[in-house]
Amino acid sequence: MSLAVTGRRRADGGSPAVARPPFALKLLVVGVVLYLAFGKGFAYAGWPPVFVGEVLLVVVLMAAVRSGGALPGNGAALLTVGLMALASVQFADDRLAGAVPLVETIRGLAPIYYAGYAFAAYALLRAYEQREGRAEVVAAAERALGRAAAPVLGVVLVLAVLLLVAPTSLPSWPGSGVPVLLTKSGDIAVTLTLLAPVLLGRLRDVGLGLASRRVLLVMWLVTAVLVSFRSRGALLALAVGLLVARPDPVRLAKGVFAVAAVVLLLYVSGLRMEVGGREVSYDALGDAVASVTGGAPEDQVGSNYLDTTSWRADWWGSIWDDVRDEEMVLHGRGWGDNLAVRHGVIEGMAADDPRALRLPHDIFFSLAGRAGLLMAAAFLLVPVLTIARTFRSGRQPVAVEAARGALAAAVTTGMTDVYIEAPQGGIVFWCLTGFLWWATARPLSATQATERVISGTRRGGRNVVT
Repeated sequence: MSLAVTGRRRADGGSPAVARPPFALKLLVVGVVLYLAFGKGFAYAGWPPVFVGEVLLVVVLMAAVRSGGALPGNGAALLTVGLMALASVQFADDRLAGAVPLVETIRGLAPIYYAGYAFAAYALLRAYEQREGRAEVVAAAERALGRAAAPVLGVVLVLAVLLLVAPTSLPSWPGSGVPVLLTKSGDIAVTLTLLAPVLLGRLRDVGLGLASRRVLLVMWLVTAVLVSFRSRGALLALAVGLLVARPDPVRLAKGVFAVAAVVLLLYVSGLRMEVGGREVSYDALGDAVASVTGGAPEDQVGSNYLDTTSWRADWWGSIWDDVRDEEMVLHGRGWGDNLAVRHGVIEGMAADDPRALRLPHDIFFSLAGRAGLLMAAAFLLVPVLTIARTFRSGRQPVAVEAARGALAAAVTTGMTDVYIEAPQGGIVFWCLTGFLWWATARPLSATQATERVISGTRRGGRNVVT
């Protein structure tokens, strides 16, 4: 069902009244914006093993329950409930067996227990809608996107430059020791995808004039080029996310022409610049494409791409053989030891060494090895079902297009890097999912007469609806 973005008029006929979101929802939005801007650098703020993401999850879940605890009834949400139930059983089994370290169990379950953010976001948005109306909530979401665009783009542009420069010393969070200005190209790609619809000029009344949007668009393009040369996964995430956001033939043609223009500029100018161990040039772009398609470039730049591709392919193949041979359908075996050490990716390093790489840079193989094949396949089905619902009624508001594009970019990033397993990706992924569940649910104004009311229609002075 398409959502009309028209605010409720004031009694005196003035401009639309500005809806005030509940505090917990504003806190959730602020948290997501910080994850989108600072990525991994913000994700590990806190004192191990408790980070800001766990504290935020408890706060928003409590607020969601107090607001009435509305639950989504779509297929993706029901599938997620099943995943959470299966994960709970696996958690109990690991704890009772006693042979699996708690930290490994938590690492394996992180993509699942972050799903609490989706249900919390849905419940808070539903309560907000019940008070203000569907159109006002959509308008508020789009205003938030517009206001966040400039500061977030400024941050990710700086972080993209730091990724190439690779400075040796950055300020770190006390306790966790993770640099505050540490992020990954895939993190930035998801952020760029979310903000792209805002910069294309379709939003109004968000405080962005034409000149401001042009400046921000240039910042967006520069950041996109930097992260694309830094990571092939980021480039793929951008392409998939922008296509899913609004699969319009005209937009697709413009994107193809823009890419062709960049390639032609690199070829004609002969630009060759190496920063942070990565080369920006026409040859480097060709090597990246060749490595993805299975080619074997012979130059030094190409060998870097090829080594990464071969390393991941070998590891994924090893994990898949293990999953198949040991029949890991309902439960994996990767939580009890370091997958990187187990599969020979890192040699000569203790399994409990914190420097050891623990995840295989692919959410499917990560979940298959740690939680079983059923969990891995069902997990990927959740975003597919969620995004598919948004295409049922044609054109959607900008906020919905931005969210579904960013969700597609997040899944793509998760298939090429450690993202959804980490707080900066898992929390963003599930918050976007919860928003899309709410955006595709029937508006309360059309269904309140038929909705089931729990506990006698009132609980603690608040309406409780599903």
